[in-house]
Amino acid sequence: MEGDMMSRFFLSLLLICAASEAYAERQALQVLGYLSTGTNSRHVMLSGGRDQGVVSGEVFRVVRIGRVPQAAPVETGMIKVISVDEEASIAEVISDASPENAAMLAPFAEVMAGDVAKPQRISIARAQVLTPEIMMKFSAIFDDPKAMPSTYELTLAGKKALRDVARQISFARAGMLLVEAHTDPKGTLEQNQIESYQRALTIRQFLIEDLGFDEERVTAIGMGESEPLETTITPGYADRARRIVFKMVPMPASK
Repeated sequence: MEGDMMSRFFLSLLLICAASEAYAERQALQVLGYLSTGTNSRHVMLSGGRDQGVVSGEVFRVVRIGRVPQAAPVETGMIKVISVDEEASIAEVISDASPENAAMLAPFAEVMAGDVAKPQRISIARAQVLTPEIMMKFSAIFDDPKAMPSTYELTLAGKKALRDVARQISFARAGMLLVEAHTDPKGTLEQNQIESYQRALTIRQFLIEDLGFDEERVTAIGMGESEPLETTITPGYADRARRIVFKMVPMPASK
């Protein structure tokens, strides 16, 4: 067992290193614009998705290219991908331009449409912990993945459970709801990523179409096996690892 775990660790390390080298050579993307208007907007759309190799959790350095060809690009901030589709992605602005760069770019120093996003590294690690959150077992919402490995249908009990979650969320002053799906480490990294994303999309669709949630404020995120609950595999680990987590991004405090 220990040998298998070490083999898995080194294989994962090699995959991450190889992917990092490929990402370093990947063409930069472009910021298309913010998802909503206003000075407190923090979520932007990127001009690339899974087809361009973008993954959830990836961090980009955003720069503005000067009109003068010889001028060096000026950094406007850092963003982290929170949702990925085939040809586009949603990212959260996690840091703004430094005071020096802000002075150079004033009065438009923030990340803006037309800025260039350059990949920094592959990382699913979070920049902040979003609260409050609700975690549910996968088995409380979907059929057993071993019995129904290719279905993403909600059970009747699962729909009832989601209605209960919706009632809890309705009391929170949330700006955006993140629906994260997680898997256990069984299977390939790619399969787990795809499966978790499809599960999150199914829940997002139910929240929007059946419970009336605003589609612009619900984001589906497939985390795959990237965030294990435990560092060691213990009895019942797989059932605990297969989970759905609802996280609410708080609305900015009014000034």
